[in-house]
Amino acid sequence: MQNVTTEKALKNQLASVSMEGFRFSAKEIDNVKRCLSGELTFQQFKDKLVSGTRRK
Repeated sequence: MQNVTTEKALKNQLASVSMEGFRFSAKEIDNVKRCLSGELTFQQFKDKLVSGTRRK
């Protein structure tokens, strides 16, 4: 089995959801990367996600 980097796994998932019609901004993708790298806690990530949704 091949080792897959976090970056490659994220790219694969973004490609998969884009085929389903979902789109994400660069800022949203950056927040996912920051959460995966440990720069944001999951709670902080979730708070950013919710606050961004409420403004739209």
